Amino acid sequence: MQSTGTHLAEDRHWVQGLAAGGLTRERTCRDLHAILLRAARFEVAQRRNSHQLGGADLEDIACQAASDALLLIIRKAGEFRGDSKFTTWATRFVGFEVRAKLRQHASRHHGVGLAPEHVDQLVEENSDPYVQAEAKDLAEAIRGVVNDRFSARQRTVFLALMTCERTPAELGPQLGLNANAIYQIAFRARRCLRGQLRAAGFLE
Repeated sequence: MQSTGTHLAEDRHWVQGLAAGGLTRERTCRDLHAILLRAARFEVAQRRNSHQLGGADLEDIACQAASDALLLIIRKAGEFRGDSKFTTWATRFVGFEVRAKLRQHASRHHGVGLAPEHVDQLVEENSDPYVQAEAKDLAEAIRGVVNDRFSARQRTVFLALMTCERTPAELGPQLGLNANAIYQIAFRARRCLRGQLRAAGFLE
């Protein structure tokens, strides 16, 4: 069993590290985020069946919850009173963030995906029936990757960029995201799409 003295020394390490500057704070935040991410993954996995979450969604929500919990803990570290271990106190914020992210996920992304009619938007008309058939196969493959491999946020952003013909900055208020977040989500989605299409033999 861990002694009270060791417990208190570790608590001081966390609080002082978050209050410090430069590399010390950076290292403390990185170490604490790793702990929070493990806790967030566990919390999300516990709720995956009731929310019908896939693997990509699980990781996306866990990462969001851990990052937001870390920001909250940095602001509230001065309020820590030592009634429990610092890491125990800190991981409680993860539970709150996971529940909030799951509610947001359900309200924003329910039923979002590429429908069969969206495939036609991905296929340009061509007089050569063989070229047309290949384009249709590729479009169906894209639809499969988007619906089966993308996280819900990636599906939402992909569909919005595809159908709305707006810039990320213009889409931001509609999706509740800033332009930089949309760029990052779109970048990860494209990388996933390329990897899956290459594995399926559609890309060299």
